[in-house]
Amino acid sequence: MRRIDALRAIDAVFAHDPLVVTLGATSRELASLGKRDSHLYLLDSMGLAPAVGAGLALAGRGGPVAAVEGDGSLLMGLSILPTLAYLAPPRFTLVVLDNHQHASAAGRPSQAERIDLAALCRGAGLATRQVADAVALEEALHEARAADGTSVVLGAIEPGNAPGTPFLLEDPVAIATRFTTFLNNEGER
Repeated sequence: MRRIDALRAIDAVFAHDPLVVTLGATSRELASLGKRDSHLYLLDSMGLAPAVGAGLALAGRGGPVAAVEGDGSLLMGLSILPTLAYLAPPRFTLVVLDNHQHASAAGRPSQAERIDLAALCRGAGLATRQVADAVALEEALHEARAADGTSVVLGAIEPGNAPGTPFLLEDPVAIATRFTTFLNNEGER
């Protein structure tokens, strides 16, 4: 599946929930589908989306929270896996999009070419589901969103970026302000 198709499924399932998104082409492509106040685009924070998302889930907001990470970024911050297993953030879904490359860095291969990310997640004690198409991804995301604990959904995606996607040149402070406002107003719905 193409990353843009995976992001459409993620956006559909978590449209009204806090969603923390990794940097680079992933943020740009998701924003190109329609910027949401509920999405926090981490423009320059490689490997931190799962930690930020877990923090939101642990803050006790009660509803679903998700984070989207790439294979290269996850491997950069691999210590998050045992941290997630240990802290067990409630109603937290980590979505890992795996194309075996750093697509935003000229397609350089990531270690995921030779490392089984699902085995790493399961080895840390995390409920993990692997999918390879958008229909299975959406199904797995609905299941994870409804789960009480922490879930990992690992989606195999094609290498490369969606052509013609504009850069996300928005001020990170403005993105954070919109997201914070969304979180503060969540209880009013």
